Amino acid sequence: MKRRCVTEDCIGETRAAIYEGRRLVELYVRRDTDANKPREGDVFAGKISKVDQSMGGAFIDLGLDVQGIFKFTNSPNAPRLTEGQMAEFEVSKATEVGKGPVLKFKQLSEADKPAKLSGDDLKTFISKRFEGIEFAEAGISVIDEATETELAIKGGGTISIERTRALVAIDVDKGTAVSSFDVCMEALPMIANELRLRGLGGLIVIDLPNLRQPRQRNQIQKAAERAFADDPNIVKIAPLSRFGALEMTRSKPGLSLDEILNNRMGNPTDETLALRSLRQLEREGRANAGAKLTMVVRHHVMNWLGAGHIDWKTPLTDRLGARFDIQAGGTPSISADR
Repeated sequence: MKRRCVTEDCIGETRAAIYEGRRLVELYVRRDTDANKPREGDVFAGKISKVDQSMGGAFIDLGLDVQGIFKFTNSPNAPRLTEGQMAEFEVSKATEVGKGPVLKFKQLSEADKPAKLSGDDLKTFISKRFEGIEFAEAGISVIDEATETELAIKGGGTISIERTRALVAIDVDKGTAVSSFDVCMEALPMIANELRLRGLGGLIVIDLPNLRQPRQRNQIQKAAERAFADDPNIVKIAPLSRFGALEMTRSKPGLSLDEILNNRMGNPTDETLALRSLRQLEREGRANAGAKLTMVVRHHVMNWLGAGHIDWKTPLTDRLGARFDIQAGGTPSISADR
């Protein structure tokens, strides 16, 4: 199958969209503020901060907000490690919000402090994930709407997706549709596509409209297996429960779009709103060459821009020239004066 990747180098982040044929299948965002966050395959110099025999492993200081977790069983040939010792570790499972990454031992290190040693950029990661993929550059606006929590099902019914601390909960509602079976059959391919598109994984529970007929329940089980058959991640599906719940797991190598873009309540973070505003300002500037641009943003967005998390003024000036002004105020807006 022919695959292509569209990338967009934005201020503060890099975006990518993966297509199989004409079908959009995966979306990625890599932010400048997350440059040192551990991702699968990254290598760190880490200090053994605590050996915990009860968990059969150790906690590793990587120089980050959270510590890495090293299980002895992950690297059976590793030497006996002691607290305070420095070693190189490879990330085997990326961090989730509030959790440390799972590590594999590589070798002892003479580094003087914890630090990231190596890691792939987004384009290299995608090249390794999909051998022979073709790349092109273009704008990617679909990401801004890619974390909607409610989706309409063709023929009636809705799908609600909610990410909780323990699992991803998906509710399929029959709504005004006549047939619960038809709703389920329409919903399952949509759910498979959305999980892959958004990078969601871990434990997933899908609450389907309850079906009593064994024949229909068997068909739903087979439909779920078909829906995830082409997923490049590892997917395991349990039998449909007596109450119509479908439990499954999907491997999750990194943060999902929702974890990157939104807070726990599912609303865009200040960083997301700020970078979105910069993209809007850049688009307006390209559409109105030479015009003086004034953008009004909310105070909390202005606070983020002024906090120095990233250098956004220099690249924005390089792209537009020194013809923009950003102000904190009421209703967000952009004006262009010639």
